[in-house]
Amino acid sequence: MPNNVIHGILEDSSGNLWLSTNQGLSCFQPNTAKFRNYADSDGLQSNQFTNNAHYRTSDGQMYFGGINGITLFHPEQIVDNPYTPPVVITQLHLFNRRVFPNDDTGILKTDISGTKSITLSSKQSMFSLDFVVSNYISGNHNTFAYMLQGFDKEWYYSNSLRTVSYSNLPAGTYHFLVKAANSDGKWNETPTELEIVVLPVWYKTWWAILLFVIAFVSITIFIFRYFWLRKSMEAKLQMERVDKERQKEVSEMKLRFFINISHELRTPLTLILAPVQEMLDKVSDRWLHRQLEHVQKNTNRLLHLVNQLMDYRRAELGVFNLKVRLNLIHNVVEKNFLFYERLAQRKRIAYNLSSNAEGREIFCDPDYMELIVNNLLSNAFKYTGEGKSITMTLKEENHELLLQVKDTGSGIPIDKQGKIFERFYQADNEHLGSGIGLSLVQRLVELHHGRIELESEEGVGSTFSIYLPTEESAYLPEEKLVESESIEEQRVYTTNNRDMYVIDTEDEEISEGETTPDETAAKDGQNKESILIVEDNPDIRQYLCEELGKTYHILKAENGEEALSIVKEQEVGLILTDVMMPVMDGLQLCKQIKQNLRTCHIPVIILSAKTDLKEQLEGLQVGADDYIPKPFSMIMIATKIKNLFRTRYRAIEHYSNSLKVEPEKVALNPLDEELLKKAIAIVEKHMDNVEFSTEIFAREMCMSRSNLHIKMKALTGESANDFIRKMRFNQACKLLKEGKYTVSEISGMVGFNTPSYFATSFKKYFGCLPSEYGK
Repeated sequence: MPNNVIHGILEDSSGNLWLSTNQGLSCFQPNTAKFRNYADSDGLQSNQFTNNAHYRTSDGQMYFGGINGITLFHPEQIVDNPYTPPVVITQLHLFNRRVFPNDDTGILKTDISGTKSITLSSKQSMFSLDFVVSNYISGNHNTFAYMLQGFDKEWYYSNSLRTVSYSNLPAGTYHFLVKAANSDGKWNETPTELEIVVLPVWYKTWWAILLFVIAFVSITIFIFRYFWLRKSMEAKLQMERVDKERQKEVSEMKLRFFINISHELRTPLTLILAPVQEMLDKVSDRWLHRQLEHVQKNTNRLLHLVNQLMDYRRAELGVFNLKVRLNLIHNVVEKNFLFYERLAQRKRIAYNLSSNAEGREIFCDPDYMELIVNNLLSNAFKYTGEGKSITMTLKEENHELLLQVKDTGSGIPIDKQGKIFERFYQADNEHLGSGIGLSLVQRLVELHHGRIELESEEGVGSTFSIYLPTEESAYLPEEKLVESESIEEQRVYTTNNRDMYVIDTEDEEISEGETTPDETAAKDGQNKESILIVEDNPDIRQYLCEELGKTYHILKAENGEEALSIVKEQEVGLILTDVMMPVMDGLQLCKQIKQNLRTCHIPVIILSAKTDLKEQLEGLQVGADDYIPKPFSMIMIATKIKNLFRTRYRAIEHYSNSLKVEPEKVALNPLDEELLKKAIAIVEKHMDNVEFSTEIFAREMCMSRSNLHIKMKALTGESANDFIRKMRFNQACKLLKEGKYTVSEISGMVGFNTPSYFATSFKKYFGCLPSEYGK
């Protein structure tokens, strides 16, 4: 119903009810429960009717009165409009702007009313459609229904709306359907249809998705292949690593074999060379002296071969680590040049050194330079006969150092010059040799990033020229020696005639007539210093005991563990130990000795057949005081032992001659210095304690009384009780000089029971009474 105010009701012959209202006339059909509304546009006098102004005649005609007159009709004559109007889409708007055919939007080719499909890009997201019907009979009562298939779920109905808008549609194909019903509700069941295609954004297009899929598959394959290749490479690297480690193990086994062979050879060589040297110094028979010289000469030749084999294996296995530093190159070369002067004189060879590098410093490894020079000169003397000449030239040219050795010897045939640097190769069999020297030289030169050249003519002579870089930039950081790595070291270099021990630091000479405390003790036959010899080889151990037993009291052990037991039970002045021993080796022994507060003052000399720098460094790093390679000279061992004892005697002498106890001048290592400082602090704390004794002193030092006695005796030459007395007298002297206290007061302040006992002890210690001190 158009209005709820009813002015009149009439029933027609069909049973329908006609109702007059304030908004027109309505017909209610009870069988369908629907209303059919009529307005002034349908022929009514007006939409406003009057109350009770209605009447139905006998023939069924109805009258309804209103404000503008009477409306009369026969119900049976009023029929529905049979026309179902079609809908026409008239306009398309994009962002509220009308779209025309062939405009810049490119959407329409013809008018929208004749278009069946339109395509919109992803950016054309907001559009609207206008539509109309061709029914003009009660056109205001037309009804529309529309739906966008693919977006709307149901039909939408409207009486007045002629425009439909959509925005932000997802990409896809849609069908816009619109239909209409006439004023009598008759629907056109064939809706007008417009296909609308909304294109996706570029990355959602099929070709983009295809590209993405292809890219994804490609990336997946790439990643899979990458990890597969990586895993394969890792497996390959692992295999190479295992192979390299295996090769390294084999190389190390070979090196250990060479080292063991060297050790086994050096031990008997020691037992040959040392006694021979002793006999040469004492024998007077010329024939016997000459025979002994032959023994010494050939033993040294054997030692020379052992050294060269070891040096070559180290270079071949990469054990040689280059450590360059600034060196006066002329001095390095000249020192080794002079070693061969006596040999040149004996063979009547003109022997000269030409150099323009005096005072010139270059970066090189001096130890390896000495090996290079010695091997070149050794080779030159081997192939140069009497009356010939050998000239060594040293000069700098074009940022390179030229080291040249020229001889007028037998020369090398052209067909053999290419093999001269191969290991174990000899140009001829006339001269005995190992064929290792020149191969070793080449490896050492290559380590220095240099090169070696040979010029030779058979029967005329040979010239070996070595070119080495002089600048620091030629070497890698790890090839440079830093200050923290700088140590005193001893290296063995060999010649054809003899081994020469090159010691970097010379021992101090003992002036004529001067005797050391150990010599005095030896002469007296009393209070000999004790030396513990730790050596598993019984022959060397016995030889050392016999030679050193002439001067020192000897203790001996076969291994480090046995040596530790002896050190715990007896006073030991010095330990001379081998490195390679069963149960506990020399390095472990040295480490335990130097880390123990009770024994760290004992000097340790390592005696070993291992001569490489790495082994020497290991020994010095665990605290060894010196390192002597085998075969050794007894003179060298005796001198080094004497120097170590002399150093300790001087420290004790400083302690004895000074009233003040200065730990930094008495102790020879940080542990002993800290121990003395602790001892001083404890005594000073108990200075006025009459009951303070060595038992209390030992307890606060966390040592047994016997160990404290041994330690104080080793550091100061006095007992623990004497140390306490010295500290008390030192304090007493300070107080006496101040003059603020009486002798009686001072005696109590420094821990004496009575002034008389203090005075007696003071006079015995200083030679005068306390009252006379300082006057």
